[in-house]
Amino acid sequence: MSFRVLVTDDEHNSRMGVAITLEQWGKDKLIIDTAENGQQAFELIQSNSYDILITDIRMPVMSGLELLSAIREQNNSLKTILLTGFAEFKYAQKGLQLGAADYLLKPIQQEQLIEAVQRLLVELEEETQGTKSTIQNPYIESSLNYIISNLHMPITIKEVAAHIHLNPSYFSVLFKENTGKSFSDYITDCRMIAAKKSLLESHDSLDEITASIGLQTTSYFIKMFKKLEGMTPKQYRETNR
Repeated sequence: MSFRVLVTDDEHNSRMGVAITLEQWGKDKLIIDTAENGQQAFELIQSNSYDILITDIRMPVMSGLELLSAIREQNNSLKTILLTGFAEFKYAQKGLQLGAADYLLKPIQQEQLIEAVQRLLVELEEETQGTKSTIQNPYIESSLNYIISNLHMPITIKEVAAHIHLNPSYFSVLFKENTGKSFSDYITDCRMIAAKKSLLESHDSLDEITASIGLQTTSYFIKMFKKLEGMTPKQYRETNR
């Protein structure tokens, strides 16, 4: 699934900086168009279906606020991110009243830009699938598949977030919203499930099981298992086989 983004800014360097950042980050996920002012953007919006509008507030011909007001009059709920200078904060507040999803202060920081767009992409995908479920959220589904495939390795939240192209802090919040568990708790649960399966269905040693679930020492595995299950792995194997 790809999404179409319209970047509107009369400053060439700012406009191209935002567009290039998103093109490099989004790759085949984003289609980026640009406009030099609000009027040009308004005309593009009439003839194209955009998912996200990123617009500067102060522009000649038609300002960002005038553009946002014009598309709202058409009952167009296009998700919008405003770009604003520090001295124009009151205008950003007006934009939020017009239904802008977010605003970013110039000069634009790449990480903040990407995080703001990520939030809107997740919203768009959830709206397309109609529900916030673990299975139907493509970011979370991809992260769970990655976790299962790499359970034999040490897995960090930064590593998984990078794999699915999300900011780690935002991914952490999104993960808990969709799974009901923190990232670390979910990883631990997966490792315990895999460990118990091996204890019951194989003759693997504790060292082998420890390695297979991505833990570095057997002593840590035994300690963690006993804390969670109330018995040692050996006791669990003897009791349930």
